[in-house]
Amino acid sequence: MTPMTSSTSGGFRLSLSKRIIGGADLTKKSLRKKPSTSTTPKKTATPKTKTPTFSRRSRNNLIKAVNSLSELPQYFVTLSYPDGVSDDPKAWKSDLDNLNRRLRHHYPESWWMWRIEPQSKTGKPHYHIVGSTNVTMERIEFWRWLHDKWCKIVGLDPKKAQFATRVNRVKDGEGRLERYFCKVEGSSYGAYRQGWTDLTNRWGKVNAVKIPFEDLDTYEVGPVTLEKVKELVLGSIQTQVGELQDKLDGMGQFTAYKDRHKMERVIRNKKQHMYDIRYTGDFFSILDPDHINLIRQTLRDRRKAGTIHR
Repeated sequence: MTPMTSSTSGGFRLSLSKRIIGGADLTKKSLRKKPSTSTTPKKTATPKTKTPTFSRRSRNNLIKAVNSLSELPQYFVTLSYPDGVSDDPKAWKSDLDNLNRRLRHHYPESWWMWRIEPQSKTGKPHYHIVGSTNVTMERIEFWRWLHDKWCKIVGLDPKKAQFATRVNRVKDGEGRLERYFCKVEGSSYGAYRQGWTDLTNRWGKVNAVKIPFEDLDTYEVGPVTLEKVKELVLGSIQTQVGELQDKLDGMGQFTAYKDRHKMERVIRNKKQHMYDIRYTGDFFSILDPDHINLIRQTLRDRRKAGTIHR
């Protein structure tokens, strides 16, 4: 197997923001099957057992959205349920919709992104929300308002249910917001397994037109330019792998096994990501802003020289 070469007709689209680069292969042909003319009766397929899943595509889209913000959100919010909450995902979504209506009414200039996930041991749902009211106010003032509204929605006494809500100011550093908000879904669903199986959307947006997404720089490029960009992307990711490997090698003998195992898994995933980039035109990566700027300058230089479509 060899990397994609210039024998491919057509081109590719590259999209860049401050930290993200995405590639789309515009040469793909439709995979839609033609209607079958066969009169042979089809075999009845054995139905597959559905399992709860936060799909890779959905999670990648969430990571893209978080990393495409042009400014940090004001708040990181956690909304918890009391024991005995319904296992019906429609009820979970109804509660969130009720809160969202109140947010849009009381803070019309606000924007939010939400994520629902199971608690690690019980599988009970809880929400994480990031966003901004776009109103100058103290954190505690917003918490009081939010706490009162959420408790009323889920049937709790606000004075006795301090656990139900938490509001923190966002102070991002080295991608902490992404790591916490976009982390892989746990696999312990407890009594709520069926609810998580039936749940369709794991995340979404509120007042989406207000979300401060960066404008993307978009380039249509040829296969030669694509390969040059890939070299820069792979070099950036290799730098990340090297830094992670140094951290792994520096872990002492008393480092917890789970911490070492987690670091090893991250390194394996990045190496697999590098392999995938080499052999496909569709990819997205989160890179150091300086590396993104180098790629952007390379594309501008090739466009100026008239070689970007090669």
